[in-house]
Amino acid sequence: MGIFKGMVAERSGEQAVREPGTYEFQLVEVQAGLMASQFSEEPKPALRFIFEDDEGRLSGLVNIPSIGRTPDGSYGLLYNEKSKFWQVVGALWGRAVGPQDASLLDMDIPGVNRPEDLKRLPLFFTEGQEPVKGLVIRMGKEEITAPGRPVLLTIATKEKGDRVVTNIIQYAPVPRKRAQKAAQKAAEDLW
Repeated sequence: MGIFKGMVAERSGEQAVREPGTYEFQLVEVQAGLMASQFSEEPKPALRFIFEDDEGRLSGLVNIPSIGRTPDGSYGLLYNEKSKFWQVVGALWGRAVGPQDASLLDMDIPGVNRPEDLKRLPLFFTEGQEPVKGLVIRMGKEEITAPGRPVLLTIATKEKGDRVVTNIIQYAPVPRKRAQKAAQKAAEDLW
């Protein structure tokens, strides 16, 4: 008798398959965890951004950038214009993040006080391990991970085995006037 049993993966019902295109979503929450990588033996620290619209939820996993030391001795996330992390931060902030803006970033992951703590994050999609919730990202004094933040997601579909999955291929800010209306509506919905 073998140690592995056949099984069918349970579907969470969270992912909605969409037609390829660009859609406006609102941020629900940001989670932190470890994600297996085909390029490394060790899992990499990643963030899971969960977005929602009237038709359902989508989520995107984004690696946490490389860590460096700032002149004052604290730790920082290295800016790279090709990094998906900085693209998502810019979309939520409402404008592209350039090298001159990177120092405005302030990220707090509950339970992570040093870079070494990232290695102890739970594994995403592993039974019995819940991702860390309550993560906060600020650009300057503006919290960009507050629920309800609007963002434009460009999605594509691809076949994965016997099913079709939706992939987020680009993140972009919502034009300012639309973002202000969406924020006002989200505030009204809270009350």
